[in-house]
Amino acid sequence: MIYCNIKICMGCRMCEVTCSSTRFGAVSPALSRIRVAKLEEIGLDMAVACLSCLEKPCLECPTEGLSVGDRGQILFDAQLCDGCAVCVEACPIGAVGFYDSRPLFCDLCDGEPCCVKACPSGALSDRADCAPVSLEAFRLSKANPGERRARFVRVQGEPVRESWKNGARVDL
Repeated sequence: MIYCNIKICMGCRMCEVTCSSTRFGAVSPALSRIRVAKLEEIGLDMAVACLSCLEKPCLECPTEGLSVGDRGQILFDAQLCDGCAVCVEACPIGAVGFYDSRPLFCDLCDGEPCCVKACPSGALSDRADCAPVSLEAFRLSKANPGERRARFVRVQGEPVRESWKNGARVDL
């Protein structure tokens, strides 16, 4: 899955640009499978893509149009999808996009994630060796996907912000 080091993400959105242009031939955040949450009020930015969490609530798809690939990525079957957006609402961190009645899941670009290559700060990495994490704590939110992404970034950034308050050096 694509992981973002919040300590060095600049919020430049190159990941969104590269993803949308690679996948759709257009530069549009709405077409990107990775989304940047910019929390300017607290000074944090972070790119968020599907983390293929332990719970995988998106797989509650009523048409069974989603499955898990060999690298843990969520696979989308366009033939089975009816555009209900249950998967979008089920994602606890707002990582699933939706465009033209279809969900947008990061599929790791068939093993060569373009966003990782394009990231100028090196904040993004493809960490296929990591076990899925639990996102159950975020699942209770009824907020829209953008608000869920912001909450996820806010929680991920709390240790970083605490270190800033204490004047400690932030190791990258």
